[in-house]
Amino acid sequence: MSTRWLGLMGVLLVVAAMACSKSKTMQGAQFPATERGVKSACYQYKTKDKKFKWTTRQAKVETRWYEEWTDLHGETLPEPLAPPDHWMHPMLSSRYAATMHENSFATDVSREPGPLPNDAKVEYFHVLEKGTKLSGMSPFYTFLDDDTVITISFGRDSAMLLIIDISEGESKLLDYVALPGRGSKALELSDKKARMAMFRDTSGGAYSYLDAKGRVYVPGADNTIVRIPIEDRRVVRDEMVLLDLNRQVAVGSWISDAMGRPENHLTAIMPDPSGKVWFTSKFGIIGFVDINEGSGVCPDVYITHIGHFALEEKIRHYYGEDLPPGAEEYFTEAKELNREGVLLDQLDERRRKAKEIFADQWGEDEPFEQIQNSFSVGPDGIYIVSNVALYKFFFNEETGHIELDPKWAPNYKRNELTYDNDRKVKPGHLNNGSGTTPTLIDDRFVAIVDNAPSQVNLNVFRQEDGTLVSKLPLFEPGAGAVENSVVAYKDSLIVGNTYGYVDPFMENETPGGIMRFDYDADNGTYVEVEGWPATGHFDAKTATPKLSTANGLFYAYQRDMEAEGHHDWQLTAVDFRTGLRVYSIRPTFTNEDFDDNVSSLVVGSTLGKKNYGRKVFNNIWGTFSFGPQNSIYLGVYRGYVRFYSAPTLNE
Repeated sequence: MSTRWLGLMGVLLVVAAMACSKSKTMQGAQFPATERGVKSACYQYKTKDKKFKWTTRQAKVETRWYEEWTDLHGETLPEPLAPPDHWMHPMLSSRYAATMHENSFATDVSREPGPLPNDAKVEYFHVLEKGTKLSGMSPFYTFLDDDTVITISFGRDSAMLLIIDISEGESKLLDYVALPGRGSKALELSDKKARMAMFRDTSGGAYSYLDAKGRVYVPGADNTIVRIPIEDRRVVRDEMVLLDLNRQVAVGSWISDAMGRPENHLTAIMPDPSGKVWFTSKFGIIGFVDINEGSGVCPDVYITHIGHFALEEKIRHYYGEDLPPGAEEYFTEAKELNREGVLLDQLDERRRKAKEIFADQWGEDEPFEQIQNSFSVGPDGIYIVSNVALYKFFFNEETGHIELDPKWAPNYKRNELTYDNDRKVKPGHLNNGSGTTPTLIDDRFVAIVDNAPSQVNLNVFRQEDGTLVSKLPLFEPGAGAVENSVVAYKDSLIVGNTYGYVDPFMENETPGGIMRFDYDADNGTYVEVEGWPATGHFDAKTATPKLSTANGLFYAYQRDMEAEGHHDWQLTAVDFRTGLRVYSIRPTFTNEDFDDNVSSLVVGSTLGKKNYGRKVFNNIWGTFSFGPQNSIYLGVYRGYVRFYSAPTLNE
């Protein structure tokens, strides 16, 4: 059997959801209120928090100005850029980053200035938990105010929400609370396969958010949503609420089966402009929680599967002309059922028929269509990319259904929104599809990178109708993969190459590369900006690069591959306009005992004791966010680091 046919053994699992575009639950217990029994869908969230061990250390810092910049401009900074003027989400915290990608458009652009080379400092927040809680890397940052950062520390089998005072030179832990459901099958950190399984699991809080009322919403790995209110920089424990989605779907439905699998976890969470809290899961579940503030009842939950939408077009796309007998009749019947608004309790019969028709392709393994990235929210819809296609959803108040934007539907027949994908996990990818969260470009376009065989492409679509605007090849054939999202600023898009980054604990010599594309309004398409970056080869494979408009600098976290000996980690600032490297900030520790239990797990070339004071800055896929006081917060092995500096070059 060909690879194409083997892959389709899972696609037809989603056929069961074909006749269902929404599932509305019954109202349950009071929300929030006192703790409910285990059968309740929502109840006060209570934890037994153990002591969280941590410490902070100031690293030795080396700054470097690049001659390619100083020969032209001296030790000066680029001029600021105009701040982004696109729509800002009214339900999210507005000044600093409220999500991993800075805002609901996932642009990875901030109005805040990043760290400068003047009086640059790097603080290492070191998580001391050991054993099963090994690691502690923090992938998410948001800020209550100028003095307070909120992050989540990821261990192997647990996660902690941390509230930290950053008002003085040394960070201080103010409060913390355990989060539910985070776990990993990894038994040995030294085992590469198990190690990568951890990195590919994006569940449990990486895509959390802070709302405008100072509440953190966390997608629990066990299909739960936790709302954590914060007042006076402390968790209000009596008002923490947990919603169990497993109890909100019809038992015996395909959706219930998918959510009940241990490998299915909530991936991302974000509100729409009306306050509905949308969520996605690894196995393609999408939905939202309709929270009625002050109603005192458990919220309604609407759930469906992403495979339902444009299903016929996707199946035809992957089958080609070789549809099995009965398929056409099945599609006709499904369309009729869909028009009638058939719900979950009528899906079992559909599953049985699908198994009969597609018996040789039916399988019980993971669903063909999955969601492994976050999603974006604009004023007019929810943009989600699976490992099959790109979608724009909205909730139809009249029909009570989650629906695909009707203007987008025709483009699935043109095989544009069902993007090119060879279904392989390329070296430098975490899954077998697009590695990008959809990036919204103002109110015009949405961008993703596909997973095409040989050479991946930057795909840009119109937000209005999903038509393809540009499809641009990236990097060299056989040497390109993009796991980091596209950076978008006005008419410019920037994409970094992650190809070859297969094991974060190794150096992974890679082809690297960053490309920039600007919109050509005359031709209505994007074109490559030749000679950007000006330095030629540029490696930024480990964390999504980001742009600060306040100082016109594009920041990338990378290894210094030009150095002799150990290739240290550093933050490199690049002039957005020219692509010239401006300066770098490099932290190290020397001859310091971190008391980390790593030597028995991994050898000297990875995270062993040799050069360990330099290896602690390994971000193992962790991203960064701009914060107060010219700062960047970056997740690293066993915690996070804070790069910060004086506010100007003159101080």
